[in-house]
Amino acid sequence: MSIKPNSLTFAIVAVLALQSAHAQQSGKADATTSETGNRQLTEGRSAPVSAQAEAGQSRTLAAITVTATKRVELMQDVPIAINVVTAQDIESAGLTSAADLSMLVSGITMIPVAGPAASNVVIRGMSSTIGEPNVSFFIDGVYIPSRNALNFLLANNIARVEVAKGPQYALYGRNSFAGAVNFITKKPSNRQEGSISGGLGNYGRRDAEVIASGPFSDGSSYHYRVGVARSDFGGFYRNELTGKKLDKTSARGAFLTLNGAPTDRLNGKFNVIYDGMHRRDFAQRFVSNNAGFVPNFNDNQQYFGDVPSLTNGFAVTPGRFNRDSILASLTVNYDMDWATLTSVTSYNHLKLDYNYDSDYSAAQIAMAGTHGPETSISQDFRLVSPGSEQFDWLLGLYYYHLSNDHVDDSQFVGQAAALGGLSSDNRERTRSAAMYGMATWHMTPRWDLGLAMRYTRETKSVDATTTSLPSARNPAGSTALFGATRTFTPFTPGLYLTFKPSRNSTFYASAVKAIKVGGFNTFTANGAIAANERSYNMERSTNYELGAKFSLLDGRIFLDMDVYRINWRNQIVRTIGSMGALLNANAGQTTSKGVEANLQYEANRHWSFKLGGTYNNAKYDEYTFPIIALLGGNPDLSGVRLQYSPRYTANLSVISRQPLSNGWAWTTRLDGHYRSDMVAIQTGTATIPAAVLFNLNSSLEIGRLRMSLWVDNMFNNKDAPGAVFTGDPATTFQFAARQRPGLQLFQALVNAPKLRTFGVDFRYRF
Repeated sequence: MSIKPNSLTFAIVAVLALQSAHAQQSGKADATTSETGNRQLTEGRSAPVSAQAEAGQSRTLAAITVTATKRVELMQDVPIAINVVTAQDIESAGLTSAADLSMLVSGITMIPVAGPAASNVVIRGMSSTIGEPNVSFFIDGVYIPSRNALNFLLANNIARVEVAKGPQYALYGRNSFAGAVNFITKKPSNRQEGSISGGLGNYGRRDAEVIASGPFSDGSSYHYRVGVARSDFGGFYRNELTGKKLDKTSARGAFLTLNGAPTDRLNGKFNVIYDGMHRRDFAQRFVSNNAGFVPNFNDNQQYFGDVPSLTNGFAVTPGRFNRDSILASLTVNYDMDWATLTSVTSYNHLKLDYNYDSDYSAAQIAMAGTHGPETSISQDFRLVSPGSEQFDWLLGLYYYHLSNDHVDDSQFVGQAAALGGLSSDNRERTRSAAMYGMATWHMTPRWDLGLAMRYTRETKSVDATTTSLPSARNPAGSTALFGATRTFTPFTPGLYLTFKPSRNSTFYASAVKAIKVGGFNTFTANGAIAANERSYNMERSTNYELGAKFSLLDGRIFLDMDVYRINWRNQIVRTIGSMGALLNANAGQTTSKGVEANLQYEANRHWSFKLGGTYNNAKYDEYTFPIIALLGGNPDLSGVRLQYSPRYTANLSVISRQPLSNGWAWTTRLDGHYRSDMVAIQTGTATIPAAVLFNLNSSLEIGRLRMSLWVDNMFNNKDAPGAVFTGDPATTFQFAARQRPGLQLFQALVNAPKLRTFGVDFRYRF
């Protein structure tokens, strides 16, 4: 991408320069103002985390705490690679949804697959669009089961986000095969307070938010926090068929948090979060292949090079994407001196109504969609030791039940109705029970040995009724029934060795086994599925990691780095069955290896910097995809990069906080993100271009009033953010109707980019 200087560029430089100049004139810069707190440290090991640090109030980077191991610990002491995004980061960077996370965290990639409705989240190259995801999302430790619910509204309700890289199955369970992302909500305040916020931006951006928090009465030990938020977006692109905005979106959010402490030993937190999105369509369309002519199909069957940027030509039959979800959780803690008992009970309900023009053209050829509810409940009990100089432990029991009833439709319409289609009514159930634990032996003041493990018994069942709609070949249509049940019993141990030569440095090594359970092949559009191909088994990986963490300059610098190697076996990939069906099977093997590094630097009270970078090399060791031979390519994909796994990512944040006269404060934050190109199809021939994005947020604050000016995608990068290769119903119909001489089996469905947006936000605290 070429970046051309313009008036916006010079304005950005001027803002940062003015702040720097003002800092020099004020004479208030102080490199020693970062507080170290009152933490008492033993040689090589931290004492119990202070209440101040636990609340995230310490200004010392060395005092950053996390709960990734289900207990409050200093981030420096945790023997895993972890990134933390604080509430201050979310506010100063202007993050509004979970999909913005990659702007602040290197090494996490969120790729829109079927439009931004369902993102494919990739960490450490472990990419999979098949079956369940490889990276799990949680809110307060409660699992979010659907990809369609990951792009939720943050609504000023997040205290911090912990991104744990590498397998976290032992403690987090479901689908944390490559990592876990935990959004931790804010606690109610111990005094009455609140805020009113509003914002305006280009492309019809409208935002509003109201929040109130405090105790129920003076001196009460019971508190509340309640808020409502809305975000409306007019859309980047126009539907050339209707003349209306194509991607107009309305998001709504609300939350209620209650907490209390009836006794010194007992406390609890109740949380209800509503998130809803109503959207018209997604800006994407098919691109024709440019190479690989195959005589049998009389057309090109492959695409070589970067997929193009698409900013026009969107003309589709109007569709809809409506999503409404409710998450309720109750957390209760009881201190028994010898251990703390924690109970987390949750209820999660998602209702999805998704209907779209699957040929993405002006002609009425094909429509598809997914409709139905998904409901899950879970119960987690765990005992956590209070910590000692010799031994720490955790023991937990977990139960999870998922009911997913949905109808998947894919049918030809209008002039193409004679080609028929499919409708599948699915009833899926998952019941999972697990025992997990972690123990850490403090062998010496400098050496720790940790063991984590989880045993799970998970039963999956499916009942699917697949209906072939009437067509010219089958005027009466047909119905196929499929029902099956499978039980998986994974056991996943992890070993962690930690060396702390001083209170400011930590070295660790780990070896962890990870599992992701299998599933079912319910139906296919081509061929038939043999009885022994109806299900696929668990995926397995062994993960090796070496890391180091350093706290320098009295805690004003925090540096962490790691190297890793992942051997991924029994990988679930697409293949061709014995009777010609395109289905899922455990037919792949991959090795992923890489390096990660992150640096945070609090230069003084006015300036801070964050820099992160990752290198990853994820390639198939073994994978043969027979259908590629029909497309004129090499079916042996050994050595080919995995889809959606960039080789390099990097993030940069520069934050300036300057006091002005008369009590005003000026804060400016510049965030940059780089991602190298990615493979868009299993063959590795088509790529999604590299992307460079910069966001700027500058705010003025006095007393209770704050005004922010922001620009996202400052240089208006228009490279394609994502693409997926699939069949184009329009091409199929045109070939069947002899409107074109050849047939392209798979084509690139390319997502349009998010364009530059800017606006102003206001907030008043009371």
